Amino acid sequence: MKPAKTRIAWIDLLETIAIVAVVLCHCTAHIANSTLDSAGTGFYLHYAFRSITAVCVPLFFFANGYLLLSRPFDFKKHLRKIVHFVLVAVFWYAATLAFLVLLHRDQLVTSGLAATISSLKYGVTHLWYLGALVCLYIFFPLLKVVYDHHRQVFLYFTIICAVITFGNTLLNNILTLYSNFIAHQGIVYAETNFLNIFNPFRGMYGYTFVYFCLGGVAAYYMDKIQNIAKRTRNLAAITGLVVGWIGLFGLGYMYSKASGRIWDNIWYGYDTIFALIATLSIFLLCLNWRKDNIVFRTISRNTLGIYLVHMLIIYALTTWFNGFIMQYTSPLSSMPFIVTFCGVIIYTIVVTGLSLGVTVLVKKLPLIKNIL
Repeated sequence: MKPAKTRIAWIDLLETIAIVAVVLCHCTAHIANSTLDSAGTGFYLHYAFRSITAVCVPLFFFANGYLLLSRPFDFKKHLRKIVHFVLVAVFWYAATLAFLVLLHRDQLVTSGLAATISSLKYGVTHLWYLGALVCLYIFFPLLKVVYDHHRQVFLYFTIICAVITFGNTLLNNILTLYSNFIAHQGIVYAETNFLNIFNPFRGMYGYTFVYFCLGGVAAYYMDKIQNIAKRTRNLAAITGLVVGWIGLFGLGYMYSKASGRIWDNIWYGYDTIFALIATLSIFLLCLNWRKDNIVFRTISRNTLGIYLVHMLIIYALTTWFNGFIMQYTSPLSSMPFIVTFCGVIIYTIVVTGLSLGVTVLVKKLPLIKNIL
């Protein structure tokens, strides 16, 4: 019998925050699909609230880096893990698409299978996370060797990654601000690659390496981080969280006004300096949590399952109860803001709870437990 892995209380809390933020982000996706003309005060309050969920995926990569880089490495076990994640990604891509086709049987009847699948392919885009994770795991053996034996080289790589990814995005942000609000040229810079052929991360999510490596850096310097006076550490973290949150909302507002459409400051926020600041701030705040909690522990153990299942539940609820859900969660609803705001919270809790329940149940079934 294998010994149970030692739980790290603050990691459990951090991963719980991350997965709830993921669910909240997807439960409020309709906000990013609204039109700018219909946006009022209530809309922007919802938009501001949703902005902080840009920390969701970064927190997962950070926690992954912290745990993997600080633990012993088994090359054969790691190769099996890569194969496992590839198979899981393929399975869930097919399963999610099949589930969507089943939900939209009326469209299948009128349009045919090929047209239906083509129109529903957007429904599997959330699985990009598994692809990014596999890319990280492919390079992980190299990162681990450098982390263990050449710490300065590892820090060099982390800094270079940060400059190439977050630095490039920061240039996009600054030039958009200048072009639209100072020079009044109306040019929106979103994904311009200023390094051109000198950017090794073209075509992939390079910022995931930064969060992953920073998790390892945090593990190495953990004693020094924890020796910082608690009050000073918390003050810096709260300040950083506020700055990051406001910055994410500010970028979203700026790009929305500049482009004439609602800007998805979650998808385009992951590699911003503000998401980085907010992510590190949440990490520092989570360090205060030292007690094992059964709720956080259970959710943390099942984050991958919740991630894979929650979109199926959202799609099902949206298909069956869309009018009811939108009435109580939409910032464009005639309902008062406090009602729709509470509706978003309740909706997120319900989806998270159902996803956790399905995940725990599936993990008890011998033949299919490994798909989560």
